[in-house]
Amino acid sequence: MTTDELLQEIETFEDYGSYWAMIKTLKGSEIMGAGREQTKVEKRYVLRYSKSLDEFINSEHTTFEVVQKGVVYDVKSAINDDDMNITVTIVVEGRS
Repeated sequence: MTTDELLQEIETFEDYGSYWAMIKTLKGSEIMGAGREQTKVEKRYVLRYSKSLDEFINSEHTTFEVVQKGVVYDVKSAINDDDMNITVTIVVEGRS
């Protein structure tokens, strides 16, 4: 978080790194909003486990996002699969 000239907190994001992942589309559903159709996109990213990534997910950070090909996705959950320290699954939601 940073603060502006009025001392209001502003949420900021830092680039934490680039990771290789297997990507799975969970579902696409049509949503009517503001007089136009939008597509809600949910994906699942499966990454190889790393201690630094696990520490980041479990730290005090309240929100983080995934950027893929210029599209920003909000992270809904990030889980160390079966607590086996082999893979991490990150579920995201975005709009295209």
